[in-house]
Amino acid sequence: MPQPPSVPCDRDILDVEPMLRNFGGPGPTVTMLYALFLENAGELSRALTERLAADDLDGVRLAAHSAAGAARTAGAGRLADLFGSVEEAALRGDTAVARRDAAALDRALADVKILIARI
Repeated sequence: MPQPPSVPCDRDILDVEPMLRNFGGPGPTVTMLYALFLENAGELSRALTERLAADDLDGVRLAAHSAAGAARTAGAGRLADLFGSVEEAALRGDTAVARRDAAALDRALADVKILIARI
């Protein structure tokens, strides 16, 4: 029996169920919210990278904190965890860990974008 089209199922990368439940399923509102999330997450990731290059750990921490919250709200768990790890490393003054985890952000964000595109 054929299965109906579904939303992405890799919940470690993107758990869309709460968003779809809260807004009545896929539609223009969910599309707009995810587009806004992607725009903001990209901007925060760039800001984080710039602050990291300038060794501004307070700036890194603030950008990572904002991005982690946005990612959690969007259901992007793995991305949120990475941003959270960067935030914690910046708070501890551990530039090496902040750089290591920040280096994985582009791939994690790209994975989220792929799944959002399937909604």
